[in-house]
Amino acid sequence: MPLLIAGNSLFLAIRIKTINGHDITFPVVHYNEGNDYDPNTGFYTCRIPGTYWFSASIGKLAGVNDYINCYILVNGSPKMGLTFILDNDNNNHRYTVSGSGGFHLNIGDRVWVGDCTHPENIYNNYSTHFSGVLIRPDA
Repeated sequence: MPLLIAGNSLFLAIRIKTINGHDITFPVVHYNEGNDYDPNTGFYTCRIPGTYWFSASIGKLAGVNDYINCYILVNGSPKMGLTFILDNDNNNHRYTVSGSGGFHLNIGDRVWVGDCTHPENIYNNYSTHFSGVLIRPDA
């Protein structure tokens, strides 16, 4: 059984909703220990300084012959890209791209998935998700 320290932070949210034309939220929340993820804004706001691990997966609609590009952003700065570049999807396949990485966060830092090109081409199902976990709080 994993040890959960007081003040832990962990979330998993799925599906998407486009806001302001290029940022997305993940409104279906499966778990949100600490309530640090806001499904209305799509922002994870750091409450406990430390090292975190974030992951995001973006699914592409079948038959779409256009690219999709999104980023995991920390305080508005792109840290990791999630990119589909397809010249031909005549077979109507669905594809998923995932990315994950560790970041040090301070109190008030925000992490989200955004700056998306063609978010209308994202497959809004359970393969599209955003998650994060506090790995180690600062001493």
